[in-house]
Amino acid sequence: MRELKDGIRSLVKLDWKGRVHKWFRGTDADKRYANEVAVLKALEERSCSYVPRLLEEHPDELYFVSTNCGAPATRITKEKATALFHELEHDYGVRHDDPEPRNVTYNAKQGRFNLIDFELAEILPDPSTDTEQPGGQEHPSLVTRISWAAASRKGTLHAANDDFWLALSLDPDGSTNFPTEGEVILDPEHLILAVSDGIGGQAAGELASRLIMSWIRKHASQLHATAENDELFAKRLTALMEEAHEGLNNIAASQPESLRGMGATLTLAYLLPGKIHYAHIGDSRLYLADGDEVTQLTEDHCDAWQAFKKGKISELTYRQHPRRSALYDAMGGGHPRIRPQIGTAPLPSEARLLICSDGIVNGLWERHIAEALRTPASDIREIRDTTLNRAYQNSGTDDTTLILADIKDV
Repeated sequence: MRELKDGIRSLVKLDWKGRVHKWFRGTDADKRYANEVAVLKALEERSCSYVPRLLEEHPDELYFVSTNCGAPATRITKEKATALFHELEHDYGVRHDDPEPRNVTYNAKQGRFNLIDFELAEILPDPSTDTEQPGGQEHPSLVTRISWAAASRKGTLHAANDDFWLALSLDPDGSTNFPTEGEVILDPEHLILAVSDGIGGQAAGELASRLIMSWIRKHASQLHATAENDELFAKRLTALMEEAHEGLNNIAASQPESLRGMGATLTLAYLLPGKIHYAHIGDSRLYLADGDEVTQLTEDHCDAWQAFKKGKISELTYRQHPRRSALYDAMGGGHPRIRPQIGTAPLPSEARLLICSDGIVNGLWERHIAEALRTPASDIREIRDTTLNRAYQNSGTDDTTLILADIKDV
C-alpha cells in the first residue's frame, strides 16, 4: 500500500484497489475513531455524495477502510472551502471541526470537490426533517457552485461529428480546459460553456466548429477583466466573434474547392457571480430554467423559427418546415459580416442551463426540453444521458450535443 499520511493522530494508506485505510493513534484515538465512523454513517444515510463512504470497520484495531475522495485541492481558496463546509452543515447537518482548505480534495471521477477527515466533527439534526422555515434564519450566500455534464454523439447521416463543445474556467492567471463533467466555484474563477455546430460538409463543418473553439480557448482570458462591465464586455465578446468569423472566411477562401461554405453556429454562456453573459449566432440554443420558468435566451437565426415564435405557424409546422435549417446568419459561411446576439441576464441563486446543438431540438419538442430542465435536482450526468438518449432515439440523423449545468449558491 502507498502511504498518504503518517502523523501523530493517524496513519493513512492507499491500497491497490484505490481504497483508503486509516489507522487512529494518540490521544483519544478510540473516541476519534468512533466519532468519524458515526459521522460517515450519518452522511451516507443523509445521501451526501461528496464525503468518504465507509467500506470496512475494524474497531479492535482502531482502523477503517473508505472510498477514495481524490487528490488534495491545492488551488482552492479559504473562501471556497468555507462555502463547501457551510453547504455540508446546511444541507446534511454535519459541522466540521476544521473547515480549512487542507480538508478539501478534488475527485476527478465525480468532477467535484470532496470533504474529508471527520474525527472531531459534530452530527447535528438532519436538515431534511426540519420543516420549519423561520424568517431571517437563512445563512448568507457565499459563493456560486456550478456543476456540469456534456456529451456529443455523431448523427447517423454524418461521416464525422461536426459538433464541438467547450467547458473553460478563467481566472486572473489564465484558463483551464475541463473534461465532460466538472465543477467550478465562481469567483475568482469564471466559467465559459459553449457549443458549436459545423456547416458546409463533413470536412469543412468539422474544421469550422473546431477552429472556433480553439479561437475561444486561445483568446478567452482577455474577457475576465471586463466581465463586471456589461457594455465593455459585450464589445470585447463581439470583437472576438468577428475576428473568428473573418478567420474562417479567410481559411475557406484559401481552399475554395474543399472548404467552400465552411461555417458554424456558436452559442456561448459566460458565467460569473450573479449574472450570465451570452453570445449566439445560428440555431444552437441556450436555455435557462429558474424553478418552473424555462426561457430560451437565444433566437434561432432562421425565418421558420421567427415565424413560429411570432405565432404565425405551429410547432409541428415549424418542425416540418423545408427551410428550417436555412440560417441567415452564422460564423464564416461566406457571410460578409455577422450580427451576433449578445446579452446579459441575472443568474438566479438556483437554476439550470442547457446549451445544445440542433440535434437535441430535432429529437425533442419544446415541452420535452422544459421537462428535462425542470427535473428535480439529482445527478446532472443522469439528466444529461437521459436527455441525449431520448433526442437521439427520436431523431438521431444529425449530430447531437448538449451541456447541462446546475447553478446553486452555497
